[in-house]
Amino acid sequence: MGAYSAPGLQAAQADSGGAESARSAWTTVSRLMAWFIFVGGLTGAVLGIVEIRVLVTVAGLMLACTAGLVLLKLRADAHGSA
Repeated sequence: MGAYSAPGLQAAQADSGGAESARSAWTTVSRLMAWFIFVGGLTGAVLGIVEIRVLVTVAGLMLACTAGLVLLKLRADAHGSA
């Protein structure tokens, strides 16, 4: 009966809480970076349009689209669907 005692269960729950905290910190950092890249890409696209530079516009749109897809994937993972 000692193997199934409450202190062992509490230790297991404490370990999973630490892993959950590390996972949520990683998710927060990745979301923040994706948002910065998304906004940077949109800014680059707007500046490229204003200065009539095709390469800058295309690069900005590529960054914004890729970051947007990453944000959608992170959102889907947060809701538990793949």
